[in-house]
Amino acid sequence: MAKLVILLSAFAVLLLVANASIYRTTVEFEEDSSRGQSCQEQFERQQRFRNCQRYVQQEIQGGRRLSSDVNQRQQCFKQCCQELQEVDRRCRCQNLEQMVRHQQQQRQLRGEEVEELYETASELPRLCNISPSQGCQLSSPY
Repeated sequence: MAKLVILLSAFAVLLLVANASIYRTTVEFEEDSSRGQSCQEQFERQQRFRNCQRYVQQEIQGGRRLSSDVNQRQQCFKQCCQELQEVDRRCRCQNLEQMVRHQQQQRQLRGEEVEELYETASELPRLCNISPSQGCQLSSPY
């Protein structure tokens, strides 16, 4: 009888250990997969930094600076800063780089325009006074 109790106890402990390791593996896997998607999800939720795209495009075009253009540019800038603020710090530069690539392809920019695009976008966190305060190191093709 004592041997049966010991055997059942050992089996119960083994069952608990196996169950705990299955749970741990499942939790770790789910956390990793959501971590990998979160920057992209945030980028999509912010509509691909729509206002930042507008602001950067206005800066690149420069030239005409009517008072209505200045007001519109300031409004776009404020909304862009809001978009950046609502994204995790660790995702800001990555998402800005994704925005720049998208804008470059969409508008078929070349040469100096591309350089200005990368330069302006990389400075956005600093201009908005949010982290990373030194701006982003975006990998420009030039």
